[in-house]
Amino acid sequence: YDRTMWRWANVENMDDFFTRVYEYYQGKGLYCILLARLLNLLTLAFIIIFSTFLIGCINYSEITSHHTLAEVVEPQCLSRLSATKFLFLSIFIIWWCWQALRFITDLPMLREMHNFYTHLLLVPDQDMQTVSWQTVLDRIIDIRETNPNTNDIRLTEHDVASRIMRQENYLIALFNKDVLNITIPLPYLRDRYIFTKDLEWNLSFCLLGYVFDSRGQMKKRFLKEKNKHVLVAGLKRRFIFMGLLNLIFAPFIFGYLLLHFFFRYFEEYHKNPGEIGSRSYTPFAKWKFREFNELPHLFKNRISQSYEHANLYINQFPKEKTVLVARFVSFLAGSFAGVLALFTLFDSEALLNFEITSNGTVLFYLGITGTIFAVTRGMIPDENQIFQPERLLRQVVEHTHYLPAEWKHKLHTDQVRAEFCKLFDYKVGIFIQELTSVVFAPLVLCLSLPNSADQIVDFFREFTVHVNGLGYVCSFAQFDFERHGNVKYGVQGATVDDEYYLSKQGKMEKSFLNFKANNPKWMPNDMAGSMYLSRLADIN
Repeated sequence: YDRTMWRWANVENMDDFFTRVYEYYQGKGLYCILLARLLNLLTLAFIIIFSTFLIGCINYSEITSHHTLAEVVEPQCLSRLSATKFLFLSIFIIWWCWQALRFITDLPMLREMHNFYTHLLLVPDQDMQTVSWQTVLDRIIDIRETNPNTNDIRLTEHDVASRIMRQENYLIALFNKDVLNITIPLPYLRDRYIFTKDLEWNLSFCLLGYVFDSRGQMKKRFLKEKNKHVLVAGLKRRFIFMGLLNLIFAPFIFGYLLLHFFFRYFEEYHKNPGEIGSRSYTPFAKWKFREFNELPHLFKNRISQSYEHANLYINQFPKEKTVLVARFVSFLAGSFAGVLALFTLFDSEALLNFEITSNGTVLFYLGITGTIFAVTRGMIPDENQIFQPERLLRQVVEHTHYLPAEWKHKLHTDQVRAEFCKLFDYKVGIFIQELTSVVFAPLVLCLSLPNSADQIVDFFREFTVHVNGLGYVCSFAQFDFERHGNVKYGVQGATVDDEYYLSKQGKMEKSFLNFKANNPKWMPNDMAGSMYLSRLADIN
């Protein structure tokens, strides 16, 4: 206990400490984290070994003339790999070794965090899967109040969230203000944006790694306008450098994505073919929906509540032609599958031995027709559903907090449905975007994002404030109503006329209310925030 208290009292980098506290909470404790990371390493090793075996160790031309695996496996196949395959294998092995090394070096920090939760917060590992983040926060604040020897720092729910999300808050603001140019710089595609996990990682590396130092604090040179030209030039170079690097490693990234998707989702889609038509929010949508100081688990909980209504909304729209064709195909596939199933009941050996076409057994066609039947049945809506798209989309908006002005009074239209589908896309479509981003990401990094460098540098300078005991933070995330209060969203006495200094769609005001709802005990420090809460309470 004493050793752990001493470490807590002498923490130097509070941003890093609270980030590790939150990641430990997210990981559900020491043993869950160790198991998850170990299994992740084993999964990567399996992908590397199994894909190498399939690509380099089997003579596929001999399969038709042999009947056992041993007869078609190439002896000493690793020594016969081509230079390209060997290069792929070497890079993946180096990457795996790097992940394994990180796992080993993180063990002492995980042990330290385990002691912090167990001895100071009194949350044993067996309770980590059920304890709430609010309970963890309350106990951290209690330690500060009951132990005068602890760190003399600001410590409220808002301060902790601001430290954990210091960098992410800027990204949320950049997406809200549409500062980032992520359009595809090609003819006929210039109006289409693309944002994938690959681009998200590149953006974080290029931007956040440039603006913030190793301690997670903003570099002070970004706050001085005289440094603007040098900073803009440096940011452009980072974008272009990463674009070229992505171009060089494109084949490796593409190969990894393809293998990972195949091994991860094949069994799921094989067991439940209807999942092929399931949808999810795109990475771009998630950054658009996320709010200031909203921790990942709270955001996930909020968005998850919208999925049911989002799917119902999509299925509301007439697609009579598709439904008619789906019913017809479903009838044909179901008829064939039914006849084949009955046939096998009378002669069980026919399942494997009877060929309907050359090399096409009953089992093969049962699998094909069964899959087609499941997919087409999933495309046919419930005949008893009531057509009410406006009500359903408003229920979605209650959770996403996203309703562009151009959508108002048009919620029943196909135009809004099409725009919503760009945010709530098929999972297969999102994966295809990830694959195409291997080609488009270098173009966006080299040609599109450099055009935003000027506005990005201005944004960090103009939307940063210093808070005593906390450091430099995004002014939107500080809930600065005097600088950014919008009278359209109920902020009394707001004097800001320039929309440049206002968040779009009332993002700051919505974030403020959402943060208060998630942290009922928290009270704002400034008068403007308190008055805003009081006014809303009076209205309600």
